[in-house]
Amino acid sequence: MSATTASPAAPAAHTQRPNRAPGTEIHPPMGDGGTWVLQRGPRYIRVSPEVAALAEHFDGRRDHGELARLMGGTWTAEMVGFAVRRLDDLQLVDNGEMKAPRRQGRFKMVPPFTFQFTLLRPGRTMQSLQPLFARMGNRYLVGTALLIAVAGLLALAVQNTYVTSSLSGPLSPLTYLGILAGLVIGTSIHELGHAATLIRYGGKPSRIGIMLFYLMPAFFCDVSDAWRLPQRRQRVHVALAGPAVQTFLAGAAALAAWPLADSGVKTALVFFALGSYITGLLNLLPFIKLDGYIALMSHVDIPYLRDRAITDARRLMARLLFGGTYERELTRRWTTVYGLACMVFPLYLLSTALQLWIDLLRRGGVIGICLAACGVSYGLYFLGRGVRRLAAEVRASGAGRPRIALVSTAVAAAAGALMFLPVPHTVSAAYVSRPGGTDLVLLEGADTDRIAPGQKVTLTTNGPVLNPTTGSATVGDAPAAAGEAPLDSFFPLDLDGALTMPVTSYRLDLDGPLGEPTGAARVDTGRLPLWEVGYRTYISPFLPS
Repeated sequence: MSATTASPAAPAAHTQRPNRAPGTEIHPPMGDGGTWVLQRGPRYIRVSPEVAALAEHFDGRRDHGELARLMGGTWTAEMVGFAVRRLDDLQLVDNGEMKAPRRQGRFKMVPPFTFQFTLLRPGRTMQSLQPLFARMGNRYLVGTALLIAVAGLLALAVQNTYVTSSLSGPLSPLTYLGILAGLVIGTSIHELGHAATLIRYGGKPSRIGIMLFYLMPAFFCDVSDAWRLPQRRQRVHVALAGPAVQTFLAGAAALAAWPLADSGVKTALVFFALGSYITGLLNLLPFIKLDGYIALMSHVDIPYLRDRAITDARRLMARLLFGGTYERELTRRWTTVYGLACMVFPLYLLSTALQLWIDLLRRGGVIGICLAACGVSYGLYFLGRGVRRLAAEVRASGAGRPRIALVSTAVAAAAGALMFLPVPHTVSAAYVSRPGGTDLVLLEGADTDRIAPGQKVTLTTNGPVLNPTTGSATVGDAPAAAGEAPLDSFFPLDLDGALTMPVTSYRLDLDGPLGEPTGAARVDTGRLPLWEVGYRTYISPFLPS
């Protein structure tokens, strides 16, 4: 920020003789081309050298005129007042009640679903490794890592038959543990890639620890100090180092799996490679607050780019729908389009994930339906939060009440009509071939009310990712019966039928031979209004019978 524009507003009482907020640190540039940084707690705010010098003089005793005389040059009391108010808005001026930020505890929650536990505060300890990390960043090692990442993709393409079969069939618990351990270790090395690159350029990571990221264990390294690096490209390199390391690990795993015979080890390596490639790609997408976003924000040098772009996009929607007057956060045209993409993409990502896993969750009975309902509830929360913020923008814009009422009524009517839109309704289940025939089996909590004789049933493999069709059938005329079925009928687990669960079963009339003796099933029960599908899927299983 700079202090070049005066404001006619009178300063608040505590800004007339400003004092720095407790715990505020002033960092000089780290190198040529760097900027001054004001830090308070975890927040880093880049400022001009003049504003940094002004903040140095904040002691609670000098008024705006005295500060202007100390600054000299073209500074006036009005310019000082404007700069003080800007710093006050950033909570860098003491209002008389502020306390120094507490040192962050070991446990921290990052909304909405990330929980961090700090294991180590490395400080200067890791900075002693700077010569090593500088040597590791040479072009030959980077080129070799890139070559391995590309070669790994080719290795997976050559093994495509094995890859497809692995994704389509159940896995042993030991293989799952191997995949999970590999992904946790890979994520840890990903984070160390950020840290190593930051140290190479002279910064220092502040915290290292473990976290639950959307209920998945992972490793984290706080590299907020990257904002002090003098060059944009350095900050971009820090952001992209993690995905680069992860794709290198993916390539190495794919190459290691290639010569191995079919086994659980080979399957675990293939899953690790695919998971790491996909995670690296997702990290590069700039529409969510991951590494790709940090890289974009660093490249264009716009702090809080995503939040400000979303604000502009929301205000554009408000102006088009309701009218009114709105200020822009950013002046570049592309940022509004970017903000719209940032608003839509999380919902798209969540809906895609639910579409991928919904059948598995729904055939998992009450527990699976509860997990699916949590995902849907988060999507609705995200949507509702956006609507609430849009309403706040409209109220502050001076838009006309008649137009607000008319548009709100039209939107509510459209949403109501959408709820009565007929959509296909299916019931997710499993099938088991027994000596007497093949049964459709469902766990407690499944929607059995609409299952009737003659309905079409699609039979598929029970894979963790892919579910190719193994056959088709129709529901037979025999009444439903209580019984038991192997747990691995419902989940992509290879337990050799060791564990069973109580189920409701229906006899199936097969249309032809089956490709697998057990697997997943999907019953087509016709079309229902959207509201009824939601009710049957996410509400009725939790109501008393």
